[in-house]
Amino acid sequence: MPIHVDIDQRRRDIAEATFAVAAREGMAAVTLRSVAQQLNASTTTITNYLPTRTELLVNAVEQIGQEWLEELDDILADGEGPAGLRRLMRATVTWDHAEQLRCSFWVALLSARGRSPEVDQHLIDTSVAVHSVIQRVVAACGHPAPDVAADLLFLFAQGAFVSIVEAPREWPVSRLVAAADAVTDSALAAASA
Repeated sequence: MPIHVDIDQRRRDIAEATFAVAAREGMAAVTLRSVAQQLNASTTTITNYLPTRTELLVNAVEQIGQEWLEELDDILADGEGPAGLRRLMRATVTWDHAEQLRCSFWVALLSARGRSPEVDQHLIDTSVAVHSVIQRVVAACGHPAPDVAADLLFLFAQGAFVSIVEAPREWPVSRLVAAADAVTDSALAAASA
């Protein structure tokens, strides 16, 4: 009887191993072999699903993007008005250990030399999708310039994202949440003016 393999779960497991290797050894160490070793599996186990390093990296970026967008959908399930915007912006700056690994991977990948066009496109697609969610929620708040406000909130979130990787001790969650609340208050004040 053939063994049933959950392909989506296997790809998630491979992504988790990719994050772990990158966190421990850096982006240059992320190879099919090192990820297989992280999983205690053969390289063939990886190449059955992701035959190249590019596909390995694309898989990791896709997994992060899917998780982020699902999380944002969950956060906004209770509504997209001012309270939804506040929840959304707080979520962009609060991370657990697993999320910090993903953030570190993302930042390392952004600064990696020689990224493939496929990886670049997935990085861009994820950023555009997150920005789109922020823009939709800002517009739902009645902001007179939702495009500009969404840009500012997105850029704040991106800066927080890099800051937590760059200097996590300098940016505890309490400080980041206070900053997120301040930029949210500013956007909401303009929406109600």
